Amino acid sequence: MPRSKDGTGHLRRSYISDFFRLRFTIVALVLLALFGIVLGIVFLAGHHEDEHNYIVNVLGRQRMLTQQMAKNASRIAALYEALDSPERVQPEEVLREKLVSTRASLSQAADHFERVLLQVSSGKIEYESSYISLFDLDDSRFQTNITAIRDEWSRFKRNAAVVAASEDNGVEFRKALIYVNENNERLLELSETLSKLAIANFAAEARNAQAVMTVLIACLILLGIWILFGTYRFVVQPYNVFYTGLRSLGSGEALRVPAGSKSPLMQEVNRSFVVLRDIVNLIGIINQGTSFGDTLRLIFTTFKTHIPYNYIGVATFIGYEGNSLVAAYGESDGSFAGLPRRLQDQATDIDSTSLKAILDSNQPRIINDLEAYAAAHTVKDYTRIILEEGVRSSITLPLVVNGKPLGFLFFSSREKNAYTEMHVDFLRNIRNAIALSFEKDIFVDDLVYSSTLALAKMAEARDEDTADHLDRMRRYTMLLAKCMREDGVYADLLTPEFLHSLERFSPMHDIGKVGIRDNVLLKPGRLDADEMTHMRTHTVYGANVLREAEQNIARSGRTLFKAGISIAAYHHERWDGAGYPRGLAGTKIPLEARIVAVADVLDALTTRRPYKEPFELERSFSMILEEAGKHFDPAVIGVFLANLDKFRALHAQFKTEMPENY
Repeated sequence: MPRSKDGTGHLRRSYISDFFRLRFTIVALVLLALFGIVLGIVFLAGHHEDEHNYIVNVLGRQRMLTQQMAKNASRIAALYEALDSPERVQPEEVLREKLVSTRASLSQAADHFERVLLQVSSGKIEYESSYISLFDLDDSRFQTNITAIRDEWSRFKRNAAVVAASEDNGVEFRKALIYVNENNERLLELSETLSKLAIANFAAEARNAQAVMTVLIACLILLGIWILFGTYRFVVQPYNVFYTGLRSLGSGEALRVPAGSKSPLMQEVNRSFVVLRDIVNLIGIINQGTSFGDTLRLIFTTFKTHIPYNYIGVATFIGYEGNSLVAAYGESDGSFAGLPRRLQDQATDIDSTSLKAILDSNQPRIINDLEAYAAAHTVKDYTRIILEEGVRSSITLPLVVNGKPLGFLFFSSREKNAYTEMHVDFLRNIRNAIALSFEKDIFVDDLVYSSTLALAKMAEARDEDTADHLDRMRRYTMLLAKCMREDGVYADLLTPEFLHSLERFSPMHDIGKVGIRDNVLLKPGRLDADEMTHMRTHTVYGANVLREAEQNIARSGRTLFKAGISIAAYHHERWDGAGYPRGLAGTKIPLEARIVAVADVLDALTTRRPYKEPFELERSFSMILEEAGKHFDPAVIGVFLANLDKFRALHAQFKTEMPENY
């Protein structure tokens, strides 16, 4: 069969080559496995014989020790008689040396018998550096026999110890001697029974192992036959069906696979046509996407037919330029629920990572064993996070448009070895469409957002004492939101998308001040009732400005300012319902507005305003904490209280950067 070229110009093997390679590899592996099993059987047989002999020797020695102890006990008695006899043949010194030696031999035999009995009682005996299993501890025959031996041995050992320790052949000695001589046969019989039972159990286990090996060999042989038979069927299938199908491509007719055809080749051709058709459809879907977030969700739901994944993430350059990458989007099936949140704050210098090489080559990369990859490379924080969350393989796709790098698209799976070059080929065919969709989303969002933010800055610029308020507000807001997420307060709502919107739109909270009269906005003192009423209209006016912008962008099917509308409208509402403009209370106030409210008041208290000088930081903290449950959400204030040191540090940073405001 000829070979085709992929999108990069590299030659790729045809399906038939891959098919034969796979089949013959499996056959070779089966034969290798058979050979290995045969060698294993030979080895296990020899090992089993060694273990069998060892068991026979150990348990046989137990029987010998029983007789040895009885023999030594009788010899001790004979030595005492010789010592007491006036007609002894050997000198007393020689007899006493023999007495000491025989006592030691009796004690050693008893100790050895005891050690082996303790091992056997656990159902196994020590062999070289491991153990040989002899009994199932739940075996009633074993329990009956071992109980009888332990009982008999307990009495036998006690009397043997008396014989070994006695200094003469008094009454206690003679009683113990009689017991040892009369009961050694009983102990011998019990040991014999235990030995036979152990050998029988060991032999049964060996037969079971051999039976399993035999069944495994039979299965491997059957598998080999099945593979060879399947290969034969594939080789003899007619090729005219394939060529007929290829000719139909030029006519515009759909590929027709004969009913009942199971040719792997034809199935591969059919799959190729399906992939081609789906690529065209997917590119159309991508181009129809109203925003990249929508496009990413469409990709997540539609690409599963061609690529296995549990998570799709996008990392972009901060500000969409430079070298610092940060996670921007993420879609998951729930397998990595914590991954988008944990990656949210991870900024990475691309020059210190392997992503730089991917960007330079502009080619996708597969990592099919992330654990092994991490073990061989210096682990960055983001790598540690994705490993902890369970990612085991991934494809990294660089997003580049007209030579300008925009970021990276990551397909991640919880399974190792999830990806192949086929998946990379598929992504090569659609990556330009994905990158263009991403670039369009960046351009439109930044254009609209920048225009609106300029309006917010213009409103703030009318008051020179609050010129830096927007940046401080944003940083206070994000610090509070991230502390809430870390402390688990409203953590289910603080998604990466929520934090992204909060960071972008918290500076627009007072955009409505563009409609407030200068004599009210810049009044160097407290406002009267009418002036306060007019000042409060900035919430409604700001929300209407953003709502109108939202309606204009909605004509293209997009949504952008939803969070900004809530922040502008409700950041002056109070937890107790005494706020404005609508008098919302409790959790009816959107969470983004509740967070911004704290940051707004903190900055207002600690900085100079037309109507006041800045308060001391600690006094400002106390004033905010006193408003928990009244002005502010008590849960949010609880997080604020727990992280005061972080706000002190940020405030000190502001004083260094903008001393004229403090």
